[in-house]
Amino acid sequence: MGNIVVTGGSSGVGAALVRRLVQAGHQVFNLDVTEPAAPLAGQRFVRCDLGDASAIATAAAALPASLQGLANVAGMARATDPVRVVAVNFLGLREITRTLTPRLAAGSGIVNVSSIAGRDWRARLDRITPLLDTASMADGLAWCRAQTESFARDPYSFSKRCVTAFSLREAREHVHRSTRILCVSPGGIDTPLSPQFEALMGSEQTAWSRSQVGRPAVPDEIAQVIEMLLCQPCGWLNGVDIPVDRGYCAGLESGWIDFSQSPVMQALRERKRPA
Repeated sequence: MGNIVVTGGSSGVGAALVRRLVQAGHQVFNLDVTEPAAPLAGQRFVRCDLGDASAIATAAAALPASLQGLANVAGMARATDPVRVVAVNFLGLREITRTLTPRLAAGSGIVNVSSIAGRDWRARLDRITPLLDTASMADGLAWCRAQTESFARDPYSFSKRCVTAFSLREAREHVHRSTRILCVSPGGIDTPLSPQFEALMGSEQTAWSRSQVGRPAVPDEIAQVIEMLLCQPCGWLNGVDIPVDRGYCAGLESGWIDFSQSPVMQALRERKRPA
């Protein structure tokens, strides 16, 4: 049993993970902007806005010197300012990860929550590499402000491509520390963010995607995978992205899900059809 940090632990997948870790006997530090509705013994709330580097530094100062794990679950789907989405979902995640990595005990690990929305990161590597290569959160924010037009249409997917690619790139650092960094990419989940995702994708596309695997996940079904990766012996697992989507990505890649029949693709064909 040990000290584990969970970002975004007050709702959704983060709250489900906090419950699991506390029940297993860990001391959990929940970094969030909102206090949990039902505080648990074994959970300590630390207010932290992941879009603010100074807030991250303040929160980190309140955490123990030795940690047995970090789960980066916090995220947002939409905001008036697209830079804010990237700041919270990726730049803040990177900042807290690099700040806390030296505190990780040997054999412990980090799990970053990305999304299947970022599964095509390799095809967009030229677009995300300039941000990945920035040296600090301040540099990253400056790049985002200068290049907002390049990701403003879908900052969520852009940010998740960055999270997935970062998780794989950062694995080298953890080889030398005898720790590990992993990434999980959920598909549809029934959480308070669901209406925001439906607004992004459209109701018909959302319903179609969920129908391919029967239903959306519930938060605990994602949390149990994160808990396993954090707490079970899997020291030789490092720098991989694991889709947690009931086989949706497998279906797309192997052909038993035909994306060409989805509402978004049908609408695209209609727009291209001559009048």
